[in-house]
Amino acid sequence: MDGSVSKPSWTHKLMKDHELLCSKIREEADELCRTLESNEGKDRTASEMADVLYHSMVLLAVQDVKLEDVLEILRKRFTQSGIEEKSSRK
Repeated sequence: MDGSVSKPSWTHKLMKDHELLCSKIREEADELCRTLESNEGKDRTASEMADVLYHSMVLLAVQDVKLEDVLEILRKRFTQSGIEEKSSRK
């Protein structure tokens, strides 16, 4: 430590408080859906999606899941129908 005072970190707070993190993901997902329902436009949709991604990525870090692992699952899903993929999970 160099003796400087560090700024509070929202990410650190979310990583320590799982209830807060989950509530933020739910809140941001709802706001993203409202951009469609209320026809709020591309900029607002992109902004809300950024919030969903940010909070989801914090959850991934808490769970020690690499984004690359999520992307690999998505790549595999693109090679089959969504209906078939869901059936294979049972």
